[in-house]
Amino acid sequence: MENIAEKTFAELKEDISTYVELRLELLKLNTYERVAKTMAVFSYGIVLVLLAFCHFIFIPGVRFFLGELLGSMALGFVLVVGMYLLLFGITMFFKRKITSKVMNEIITAMMSKDEKG
Repeated sequence: MENIAEKTFAELKEDISTYVELRLELLKLNTYERVAKTMAVFSYGIVLVLLAFCHFIFIPGVRFFLGELLGSMALGFVLVVGMYLLLFGITMFFKRKITSKVMNEIITAMMSKDEKG
């Protein structure tokens, strides 16, 4: 009788130990996912800010150059604005792909560091 109780308690102890280890692993993976999502959204925002920065700071010279080249300042401005609207639209269209790629890279990096350490 005592042998059966010892065996049952040993199995119970092993099951509880496995359960705790799995819960900790799940917590770690959930944390990785949340950090990766946050970083992906942040990096996507940086891409949009850089597009806007280039548009307002760097491109006026290109606008005037194209305007002079084509003989119409308005046409130069329209071409550059159209190019940026196209880039912005492409960036918006591929938002999910961009963020998922960044998330996957971050999670991979975090997990490889975890396996080394």
